[in-house]
Amino acid sequence: MSSTTQKLYEQTLVLRSQLGDERAFEELLNVYGPRLRSFAKKMMQSSPDTVEDVLQEVWLAIYRGLPGLRDAATFRTWAFRIARDRIFREYRRRKPAELPLNKERADELAVDDAADSEVDAEEVRRGLHAISPEHREVLVLCFFEEMSYLEIAEAIGASLGTVRSRIHYAKRALRHALEGTTP
Repeated sequence: MSSTTQKLYEQTLVLRSQLGDERAFEELLNVYGPRLRSFAKKMMQSSPDTVEDVLQEVWLAIYRGLPGLRDAATFRTWAFRIARDRIFREYRRRKPAELPLNKERADELAVDDAADSEVDAEEVRRGLHAISPEHREVLVLCFFEEMSYLEIAEAIGASLGTVRSRIHYAKRALRHALEGTTP
């Protein structure tokens, strides 16, 4: 399915859901559930039960707020904004402990040419959790969800300049976290 066709299909699902079509809402859940779950897992360093609890809150908020969504084309950024808000609410409730990076692994990664170093997925996950949630969210939305800077700005409620700045500083913070250095 082409990108345009997929977007139109998702917009149709949103409109049908707004009219009370429960099957359309279930389909939205099937389309966006895995993406929102992936975002929540990357953002949160919590037990799977906590992630699932937050996701239930997210989908309940989406269900309740859907009739008020004015533009079906903005559903994606709107849904991620709701997820972001619930995740940050959970951060405020429980300050997640940060995992220390494996110092030996960080020393291995400290090479002159970053392109030559190989970083495994677990180390990237730990690196993401070693940086601030504000930096983590822009990297996850940009590189994992492939959102444009404008979509990220809408999803996190910030200006385009702030998104550009956060992505720049987030990349630098992640590099320092993976290398085991301080900025």
